[in-house]
Amino acid sequence: MNKYHLYPFLYFALFLSFISCEEVLFVEDISDEEITLITPANNSVLFSTGVSFSWDKVENADKYHLQIAKPNFTNPIEIVLDTLVSKNLYNQQLNIGKYEWRIKAVNSGYETAYKTWAFEILNNDDFQNNTVVLLTPNNNLITKNTAQKLSWQSIIGASEYQLQIYDSNNEIVKENSAATTNFDYTFPDGNFTWKVRASNGSKQTLYATRIILVDTKVPNTPTLSNPVDKSTTTATNINFQFSRTAIAGSTEKDSIYVYSESALTNLKFKDQVTSPYSKTLTAGSYYWYVQTFDQAGNTSAKSSVFSFTIN
Repeated sequence: MNKYHLYPFLYFALFLSFISCEEVLFVEDISDEEITLITPANNSVLFSTGVSFSWDKVENADKYHLQIAKPNFTNPIEIVLDTLVSKNLYNQQLNIGKYEWRIKAVNSGYETAYKTWAFEILNNDDFQNNTVVLLTPNNNLITKNTAQKLSWQSIIGASEYQLQIYDSNNEIVKENSAATTNFDYTFPDGNFTWKVRASNGSKQTLYATRIILVDTKVPNTPTLSNPVDKSTTTATNINFQFSRTAIAGSTEKDSIYVYSESALTNLKFKDQVTSPYSKTLTAGSYYWYVQTFDQAGNTSAKSSVFSFTIN
């Protein structure tokens, strides 16, 4: 290979080097930032096995590396927790004993130094201060799946958990008390709030709460009106119009599909639209339909296919 044939490869290598340098330049250096811990305070004594770890956010950090050691990081018997979290709050159940916790902020290119504090859990007398951590389903879930496994983390010392499910009228539709940390429930359509608290027989925690919207209804099929089917026009700015009766539930959105032939294989464009919707096109024949989707994952039938020609 002569030197002239090498030029394209050299240019490509230089281009990749430039891109790589640009990426590094856009990652903020956070290594000199000092992370500020909030709770549990250094050398604090706790009377609950549920510990809430919190710290101030570090600007330009993507995640936080949280570690908990028993009794300390110098001579650890156990690394109880080693995890990356995206928020600046984390709840963890811990047995009675002495601990150290530390945290550092990280992004794709840099990290801060660890900040370390110590604490001790003396007993679980303040059982009511524990926090039930809900696991599934996610908060504010919008779904068409009626069967859900409601689950939560266990609380040390809990003898049972009380579950309540409320409908949109704030009326209880289901209650359950059991020692298990999950409950299978089939929801009807609607908005619901589900909440769980723990009990040790004499004391109860506060309820932890999440919301779920269940929507199994398929959106109505759109009805096309303009351009009229098999119509001809000289105008290039086309005003698409259609109608559809909305169904109560999750948010519904319409998408328009426009093709250049009746087999509907050559898609000219697809947009999420509301009626009326204007689009400038060139001369030719067009075939179009509208379909509706909702946030829960339901999909309407396709509308009729209309065609028109621009001369």
